[in-house]
Amino acid sequence: MFLLFFLKGSIIFSQYSKEVIYLKLNIDNECFRKMKFYKSDEKGIVFNLLCKGNGSFLFPDKEKADTLCIKHIKDYPITTMEQVDKKVKDFRLKTYKKRPPNKKAKLYQAYTKNDIFKTYLIEIIGDDKFVIYPVTWRNQNITD
Repeated sequence: MFLLFFLKGSIIFSQYSKEVIYLKLNIDNECFRKMKFYKSDEKGIVFNLLCKGNGSFLFPDKEKADTLCIKHIKDYPITTMEQVDKKVKDFRLKTYKKRPPNKKAKLYQAYTKNDIFKTYLIEIIGDDKFVIYPVTWRNQNITD
C-alpha cells in the first residue's frame, strides 16, 4: 500500500521529465576567482563555469565521475548557456498557467534549473581523456 502511494506521488510530481544536458568546463587561468575548488561545508567540488558571470555547480562527494577516452566526446553534445536560457524560456511557456495535477504540485513544475535539467559537466583533462561530472546548479532559481 505504501509503495503504491509512493509511486503515485512520484508520478504526480514528475509530470515533466528532466532534459539531459552537457556543459563544457573551460578553466581560465587568468580568472580572478577560482573556477574549480573543494567546498567542505557543501561536501563537494564547486565549479564556476563562467569567470565573469553566473553559472556555479556542485559535484557532491557522494556522486561518481566518469573518465572517458576523447574519441567518445562526440556522444555528449555540448549545450551552451544561451541554449540553456532558451530551454528554460521554452519550458516556462509550455507550463505557464497550466493547472497542476493536484493541489500539492508546483504551479510551473519548476523553481530551479535542477527541476528542469539533469546536468553533466565535461572537463577535458588531456589530449586523450575527459571527465563527466554529474552536477547540480547552485543559486540558479528561475525568476519571472
